[in-house]
Amino acid sequence: MTLIKLENICFAYDGHIALRHIDLDIRRGETLVLQGSNGCGKSTLLKLLNGLVFAEEGTYVFDGDLIDAHALKDSLFSKKFHQRIGFVFQNPDVQLFCGSVREEIEFGPRQMGLSEDEIKKRADDVIRLLGIEFLAERAPYHLSGGEKKKVSLACVLSMNPDVLVLDEPLAGLDKATQDWLTDFLQELQNAGKTLVISTHDDDLAHLLGDRIVYMTANHTVDYVL
Repeated sequence: MTLIKLENICFAYDGHIALRHIDLDIRRGETLVLQGSNGCGKSTLLKLLNGLVFAEEGTYVFDGDLIDAHALKDSLFSKKFHQRIGFVFQNPDVQLFCGSVREEIEFGPRQMGLSEDEIKKRADDVIRLLGIEFLAERAPYHLSGGEKKKVSLACVLSMNPDVLVLDEPLAGLDKATQDWLTDFLQELQNAGKTLVISTHDDDLAHLLGDRIVYMTANHTVDYVL
């Protein structure tokens, strides 16, 4: 069953083309991997999926709802949409801004208007799931790169999204953390989460990808395996 449908998506930054006539379907429960050279539009496409930028041409439909700037001006609709799709950026520093790890993890559920009991439960659950109890009261800016990646992942998981979008998840991580994250993504995959992953790592792509989408230097989808 199709969860995400992109039709004829075009987008440009200040006249510089980033996406050109993209057509793409993503099925519920699928792991779709994006590959391609730097600058081909992968990160822009992930931002568009998360409602951070909007197509200048074409349509984006998420579970039957049109996603565009007008739709996301509705605060109730926007909250619902951003609860269902979570984005783990390549650089965790752009996501982390609170005084402690626990505050970071609780921020999203609090913005959703959940009760304090539910907020605490969700934070406790993901802290335990990721094994970061020892980080809970530390300031995020004092953490290592791998620890920051785990915290940024925890922040997204605390929202219990249907879709998890990850931009170069293994970038900048040591081998041990890469192995841990790969295993964890497999667990999410086995649990039925829909994953959209941009990566240069061929091993990760072929291990996790139900389909691999290759984007070209002219910002189009070349082919899909």
